[in-house]
Amino acid sequence: MANHEVARFGKKSPTKLIALSMVVGFIAGMVVGKPMAQVKFIGDIFFSLVQMGIIPFVMCTIIEAVGGLTTRDLSDVGLKGIVWFAVSSILASGFGIATTLLFQPGAGLDGSALVQGASANTVQASSGTWQDTVSGFFGSNIVASMGGGSMVQCIVFAIALGLVCSGWRQMHEGHCVVYDFCVELGTLLLSIIRGVMTVAPIGIFCYVSAMVGSLGAEVLIPLLKYLLVLAGTVLVFTCVWIVVVCVRCGLSPVVLVHKMWRMSVMALSTTSSAVTLPVEMEDAKQRLGIRSDIADLVLPLGMPLNSNGASIHLAVTALTISQIYGVTYGGAELVSLAVICTLLSLANAVAPGADLVSLAMIVPQLGLPLDSIGIFAGLTYPVGAIRTILNVDSDVYCALMVAANYEDGIDREVFEARN
Repeated sequence: MANHEVARFGKKSPTKLIALSMVVGFIAGMVVGKPMAQVKFIGDIFFSLVQMGIIPFVMCTIIEAVGGLTTRDLSDVGLKGIVWFAVSSILASGFGIATTLLFQPGAGLDGSALVQGASANTVQASSGTWQDTVSGFFGSNIVASMGGGSMVQCIVFAIALGLVCSGWRQMHEGHCVVYDFCVELGTLLLSIIRGVMTVAPIGIFCYVSAMVGSLGAEVLIPLLKYLLVLAGTVLVFTCVWIVVVCVRCGLSPVVLVHKMWRMSVMALSTTSSAVTLPVEMEDAKQRLGIRSDIADLVLPLGMPLNSNGASIHLAVTALTISQIYGVTYGGAELVSLAVICTLLSLANAVAPGADLVSLAMIVPQLGLPLDSIGIFAGLTYPVGAIRTILNVDSDVYCALMVAANYEDGIDREVFEARN
């Protein structure tokens, strides 16, 4: 969506109210107890409203991102950037899956009332071949895919339509009725999502108070473990990125971290890649020495197409929820999960509580209860901050990897200068 809309969201985000509603809901659940279960239906309505327009919104967002690509975007520099975006995002998803399987943040609630009450809504992942997994990404009827909630099939169709729209727009001076319709429809659907999220504190309060009233404080343990695993995964993945970039580009890691400090703090405080973009572009050119044409193309392109932090967030959260409910996945299902997380990272909603919207995209795909999203509702700000800092930094890392292919791609004097 337009950058000015994103900036407006950054200023008015009710993340504090959402976090506060979870705290108040927890206290109410502990004090009142089981009678609070009577208000759970309000939380159920809220999550249903969040999910209501998710599939068409995701499709419109991806059509807008892919259909907006120009010949310049698909040039040598742009194409290299897109390849790095794709590779880094799929690796981020895989890394998130690996760390979550290793540390099991969601384990320990198998016999709780939460899991027993939702057992009828969960499905045990079936073991299938990798061929079945791959073929499942492609649907024969887009209407049936949308009706059945097959998110990946819808995304594949949206990417195909976006590419066709991009070619059509280039041949018709930027005009394409279908593309314009999808952009406007996406904007309208985003308005619906924003409207629903304005009542998020009420929905979160009702759900959390009912959940805590029925279960007690036991649900807080996996939440704390989840935050530690998510933050640790992002930190380690960022360190690996820094090592790879510094080895490939011949840069000092200490200087690199120092020169990127300002944009990193900006991303951490605003939890918005779009709000951080102007600072990111300025520092990339004037502090890191990335050639102007590379920074001007790769960094704006990375905002919709590259979200390493979102990929890790979706992977870690999805697997944590599956562990809470005792659902396990085989090798083919984990590969499918990595692909789903990567594709869904392209459709980050620019709305208050965007992480909740992201979870509403992936949780139903895994056969897990939609109610499980409420467990993570109060973590909107810390989760947003953790994933946004990697989203922003990875865009710069990709730009540096592209710049390393050209003799004058990185101005070493600018990089080494004390500015």
